[in-house]
Amino acid sequence: MSNTKTRIISGLVLLLIVVFSVISGPKACLTFMGVVGLLVIDELIINFYDQRRNSKKYVLAQSFYIIGYYFFNFYQISQSSFSFWNSAGIVLNVLLLGYLFLIYKKSETLLKVFRATSWLTGLIILIPLLCLSYIVHLDNWKLFLVGLMILNFMVDTAAYFTGKKFGKHKLWESVSPKKTVEGAIGGVFFSVLTTYFFWKHFISEVTPFMIVAFTIIACSSQIGDLVQSKLKRQFEIKDSSSLIPGHGGVYDRVDSLLFVAPFYAFFLMATFQ
Repeated sequence: MSNTKTRIISGLVLLLIVVFSVISGPKACLTFMGVVGLLVIDELIINFYDQRRNSKKYVLAQSFYIIGYYFFNFYQISQSSFSFWNSAGIVLNVLLLGYLFLIYKKSETLLKVFRATSWLTGLIILIPLLCLSYIVHLDNWKLFLVGLMILNFMVDTAAYFTGKKFGKHKLWESVSPKKTVEGAIGGVFFSVLTTYFFWKHFISEVTPFMIVAFTIIACSSQIGDLVQSKLKRQFEIKDSSSLIPGHGGVYDRVDSLLFVAPFYAFFLMATFQ
């Protein structure tokens, strides 16, 4: 079977799992999101940081994540808590932007710091997952969640086809050799356009503020993908794992979503709360 067919089949299976979790209700959806976080932490610590699952740092990272995710999603559910985590997500993204744009080359010192503080991976992944799970606690959560999926994943899809057809200028070759400026622009444009029509027909009227917000979030999706690409180059790995045939690992599929989640959650909080 060709890699393209494998990617398509795996993508359809993933889509069915996501759809099933959403239609099964908020608890099922929150549980599914929680498992995604566990798998991302596993891939980062095992394949990026090269540590074992029975190590103290791995157990601590996963325990911190599980306790935090359960506590704020199933035990203490409050607007103030999610406001804090959404703000923390914005701060985390600013730090990741610093890493992306200010660290120009591979640093052995930085890699040692990453490995030494790998137990913090639980907190680093918990923050965007709580921003994502915040959506499920809203009244219109299913439509808001579909809107996020369209806004985020349409960027990759449209960027691929636009870049393949018109791409001539590399976006950032040293970080992600295949991305082009034309593809990036096309991805953002069609993502915002598709989200606009979905939002208008299923959620509410679209204001100029929303168009600006959609554009920022779509651009953030590309940045999230670049952050992961840079991490891969730092640790000299191709995929976060081989769990998903034709796609790599879970982190390979949700890297941009994790980066986008705080911005989208902040947008919803500012618009509807």
